[in-house]
Amino acid sequence: MKKIDKVKIQHFKAFQAEEEFNFRSKHVLAYGNNGSGKSSLFWALYTFLQSSIKTNDDEVKKYFADFVESNRATHQTLKNIYATNDNEPHIKLIINEANGNSKTYQIGNSNPGTRPENNGNDTTIQELNLASDFINYKLLHNFYRATHRQEINLWQVFERDIFPFLTEGTKNWLDIIKEKTTDIPRRNGGSARSGHARSNFDTALEALNQNIEDKLSEIANTANDFMKKHFFNKKDVLKVELKFLKKFSFDLVKRKIWEENHEAMRLDSLKIGLVVKLKRNGSENWDTLQRVQSFLNESQLTKIAIGIRIGALRSRVQSTDFKILVLDDMLISLDMSNRMDIIRVLLNTDNDPELEQIFGGFQKIILTHDLGFYELVKRYTSAHDWEYFKFHSSDKLYEAPIIRKDKSRLEKAESFLVDGEYDACGNELRKETEAVLDKYLKGLNMAANGEFEPLMSKLNRALNQLTETKRRDFTKAISNRGMSKELIEKLKTDFENDATLEPAEKGKLRGLKNDLTNYVLKQIDLRNDSENLINEAKDILKRIMNPASHSSFEPLYEAELRKAINGVVALKEKLESI
Repeated sequence: MKKIDKVKIQHFKAFQAEEEFNFRSKHVLAYGNNGSGKSSLFWALYTFLQSSIKTNDDEVKKYFADFVESNRATHQTLKNIYATNDNEPHIKLIINEANGNSKTYQIGNSNPGTRPENNGNDTTIQELNLASDFINYKLLHNFYRATHRQEINLWQVFERDIFPFLTEGTKNWLDIIKEKTTDIPRRNGGSARSGHARSNFDTALEALNQNIEDKLSEIANTANDFMKKHFFNKKDVLKVELKFLKKFSFDLVKRKIWEENHEAMRLDSLKIGLVVKLKRNGSENWDTLQRVQSFLNESQLTKIAIGIRIGALRSRVQSTDFKILVLDDMLISLDMSNRMDIIRVLLNTDNDPELEQIFGGFQKIILTHDLGFYELVKRYTSAHDWEYFKFHSSDKLYEAPIIRKDKSRLEKAESFLVDGEYDACGNELRKETEAVLDKYLKGLNMAANGEFEPLMSKLNRALNQLTETKRRDFTKAISNRGMSKELIEKLKTDFENDATLEPAEKGKLRGLKNDLTNYVLKQIDLRNDSENLINEAKDILKRIMNPASHSSFEPLYEAELRKAINGVVALKEKLESI
C-alpha cells in the first residue's frame, strides 16, 4: 500500500531552508503554537495535491513566484516573505510504493511533476488528490459566522471546503460546476445566443441544479445517520436538511460570476440553507429551529459541521487505498467531553466496522495548537503506527519555526536511562503503563468525565478483563453453534457409543469437546502469562514508578529500570495482541 514517507518544504510560507518531515509512512500527530508553522504544513500538502489537477503549469508556478507589487499575477504567491529572489522554493513528496520502492514528486518554479502531462502520464498524485480530504478550523467557523439577523448560507463552505473534495470520474465537483457556469453561449461579437443554444443551456443548468440538490440530500442523510450513531448514542436528537435555495440561472451566469472581482456577488447570489430540527421529548414530532446559530452552542454546531463534512466524505466513491486525511485544529471550540467523541470516531477506539470503512484506509495527519489535545491523542495512539512532531515559533520574526520529532514515552525513558536521570525515567514508565492500560480498558469515557483511577486498580481490572474477554469469546462461540441444551448434556455421557445420536450430532459434540479442552488450556496459559506480567508490573509500580513520582530516599538502579522498561514493553505487546 502506498504511503507518504517524507515531505520536504523549502522557502514556502513559514519554512525557509529545506525542512524534512520524515513520516516513515505512518500517521502523523503534530503540535505547534500559533505562528509555529504547522498550518504551513497543511497548506503545503493541500497545494501539492491540488497542483495535480491545475489546467496548466502556470497555475501551479504562481504559488512559488517572487512577489511584485505591480504584477497581479504574483499576488497569490506563497513563497516565504524573507526568501530572496535567488532562493528557489519547492515542495517534495517521497512516496513509498507497494513494491517497496520510493518515488519523489516535486512542485516549484519548474514544470510540476504532479501533473500527468509532465510525468509520463503518471496519475499517482492526481488519484491521491481525488481520494484525500483536508479539514481545518475555517470550515467549522464558516458554519456559524452569520449574525442573528442573517440566515446561515453554506454556499461558501461547500465551494471552499466540500465541492473540491467530491469527485466524479477524474474531476472534482467544483471544477464540474465551474465548467458548466463559466459563461453563457455567446456569438462571436459577444452577445448572448438565443434559440436552441439558449434552450440547451437552460436545460443543462436545470440538470446541474438538480444534481446539486440530490447531492445535498445525500450528504444530509448520511450526516444524520452518522450523527445519530456516533454523537447521540443512536437516539433521535437532532437532524439536518440542506436546501439549495438560490440556484444558477442564465442571468446569473451571464454576469461571469467566477471572475476574481465577482466573488462577493457570487457568494451572495448562490445559497445553500441549513435546516436543523430537534426531536421533541416524548413525541414523534420534530421542531424546526430558526436562526440556529443563535440557539445552538458552538459544540452542537461543530458536531453538525463535522457530521455534514463526514457525510460528504461518505458520499464519495473511494476507488483507491492511497489517500490522506489532514485535520488542522478542527476541534478548537469543543470541550473535553465532546472532543472525546471526535477522538473515538477518528481513531476508532471501539473498532467499529463502519468507522473502519470510513477512516481505516487514510494516512491521518492531525495538527493542533492545543497541547492538552495533542497529549490526549498521543496517549491513545502507538509510536508503532504514528510519528509525533512539535513545532515552535522563533522569538525572532524573520527566523523559521523550530521543528523536532517528539519521542514516545518509552523512547524518553530509554534516553533518561542513558543520561542517568533515573527519576525521570521512572515517571515516563508510569505514564506509558497508564496509557497502555487506558487504551486496553477503553478509558476514554473516564478521561472525558475527568475521573481518576489508581494505576494499581487499572492493573487489577486489566487482568480481570483479559479473562472475561476470553470467556465472552467462548460463550459466543457456543451460542453460534445452534446446539440444544439436551444435546450439550450428552457431553457428560459416552456419546460416541450413543445409538440415538446422528453422526452430525456426534461431530458437533466432538468439536465442542475439543474447543472446551483448548479453552481451558488457553485460560490456564493466559492466566499464568497475564498474572506474571501484571504482577511484574505491580512490582515495578511499587519499587520504581512510585518512588519516581513521589519523594523517596530509596535509590533507583539502572538494572531495575532496564528490567522495568522490558516489563512495560512486554505488557504493552500482550494487551495489544488481545
